[in-house]
Amino acid sequence: MERRQFIGLSACLAAVIAIPILDGCATGNNDVAVSEPLLLLHTINANSIRETGRAYMKQFPDENTEEKLRKLLLDNDAPLSSGAKAIHKYFDAKTVNDFNTGQIVIVNGWILSLTEARQCALFAILPS
Repeated sequence: MERRQFIGLSACLAAVIAIPILDGCATGNNDVAVSEPLLLLHTINANSIRETGRAYMKQFPDENTEEKLRKLLLDNDAPLSSGAKAIHKYFDAKTVNDFNTGQIVIVNGWILSLTEARQCALFAILPS
């Protein structure tokens, strides 16, 4: 099995196991839900997420504003009016798709999907 396949399958498995457990942990704020890499938030703490987000913005300085990150993260399929649970499910699916299609970046030693990395950056920008 190739490393890319292993990472993709691991992300899928983690999502399948974690999503039912994590539903009760999601915030009720739709704006905040967009910036929460939920699976990653249950792996490392919020300060580490912010540090990772800042490091991502240093690597990709053209993606260092809230407006730019929201534009990159959200598309016409984003369920913004459906509540935090639907938003988290949407981003979990985008994360798995990123791993499956090789849309990954290495930030602070973490192998992240592009979606997760951008969410970390947005999380770092927004007030805590």
